[in-house]
Amino acid sequence: MNTKAPSKAGGLLALLLLPCLQAAEPVASPEKTDTDGKPVVGVYYYPWYRGGREWRQVMRQHLQPPQQPKLGRYRSDDPDVIGDHIAQSLQGGIDFWAVSWWGPDTQTDVNFRDAILPHPDSGKLKYAVLYEATGRMGRFASPDYQHWIPDLTYLQERYFNLPSYLRINGKPVVFVYLTREYFRNKGAEALKETRERFPDLYLVGDDVFGAGYRAEWARNFDAVTAYDVYGQSVGRFGGTRKAVDFLAANYRHAKAEANSVGTAFMPTIAPGYNDTAVRRGHPGRARYFTDQPGSKEGDLFRSMIRDVAVPLLDARCGNVMMVTSFNEWYEDTQIEATSGTADPSAKDDSDAGEYYTGGDRYEDYGPLYLDILREELR
Repeated sequence: MNTKAPSKAGGLLALLLLPCLQAAEPVASPEKTDTDGKPVVGVYYYPWYRGGREWRQVMRQHLQPPQQPKLGRYRSDDPDVIGDHIAQSLQGGIDFWAVSWWGPDTQTDVNFRDAILPHPDSGKLKYAVLYEATGRMGRFASPDYQHWIPDLTYLQERYFNLPSYLRINGKPVVFVYLTREYFRNKGAEALKETRERFPDLYLVGDDVFGAGYRAEWARNFDAVTAYDVYGQSVGRFGGTRKAVDFLAANYRHAKAEANSVGTAFMPTIAPGYNDTAVRRGHPGRARYFTDQPGSKEGDLFRSMIRDVAVPLLDARCGNVMMVTSFNEWYEDTQIEATSGTADPSAKDDSDAGEYYTGGDRYEDYGPLYLDILREELR
C-alpha cells in the first residue's frame, strides 16, 4: 500500500561494534554508541508548504472547529517557522530530519538548500535526504532510472560534505522511498553503478512492508526500514492492540532477515493516519486505542514507542528509530505541535458531518507528541 500525499505521488551495511552516528546537539556526547542503548530519533520532514490553498487538503482544516498547526498555515521557507520546527524537534529529543527531496532546484531542494541549512539554528540538528523515488523514477511497473545517478551526484556535490549532514559509520545517509517497488527484483544495474560510483554512500531502503520480508531483498542496502506504518498496522486492524502487535511481529521478522545478511534495521512508528481530504480508499484512524475504554490521545503512539521501536533498536545503525512524520499534514501523521486552542471534535464540515473523521475523536493536541517522545526515550 502506497499512502502518500497527492503532491508526492504516493515518501545500510553497518559495523557491529561502534557505529559512528553523529548525533544532534545538544546531546552531551558527540557520538551515540551501541553500548549506551539510547535511541537516535529521526523524523521525516516536509519542506513543501506554501502557506496557501494547499492547506485545504489537510483533514484538520475540515474539523468543526478547525485545528491549526501551532504556527498556522505556514510557509516552509519562513525562517521563523524553520527556527520553531528546530526548537520543537529539540523539545521532543529528535536528532535529525530526513528531508523530502524531489530533485535539483525543485521547491523542496530550494527550501532545504537556501532556507533550512543556512538557518542560524540549523546546526542544532542533523539532516539527511529522503529521496522521493516516485517523483524521479516514475511507474512501478517500468521504472526509469535516468535521474538516479545524476541526482546522487548532485546530492554529493551540494550536501554530503556539509558538517550537518547525517553520517553513519562515516558515510552520508540517503533514505530512498519505496525501494520495495523500485529495486526489488529490478534495478540491479542502477544499484551496481551506485556502489561503484558512490562506495561511501549509506543507503537506507524503504523496503519493509507486511509479513514475509526476505534477507535477499535487504542485501541491496546498508539498512532497511518502513515508511508506511499505517498500511501494516492500524489501516488493517484499526486503532487496536492487535495493530501494534502485528506491526511489531512484522518488524521483528524483518530485522532478523536483514541482520542475517549484515544489513541493519530501523524501526518506524507513527502517531496516526488520515488522508481523507486528499484521496479516497484509506479510512482514517484514531490516535487512541478504540478497543480500550478510556484510552486517551497519544496512547497509540506511546505504545508504538514502548512495544515496537525500543525493543527493535539495532546497534548496527546506531540505534536509529524513525517517526512518520514531523509534519506530513496531508496524511495526518504529524507530531508537530498544534495550536492547542480548539475543542476536541468528531464532527467535520462534510454533508454527513463525519466523512473526514469517520466518527473518531480528534484532539487539538498541542505539543503532546513531542512530550511523549521525550518522556518515553529519556
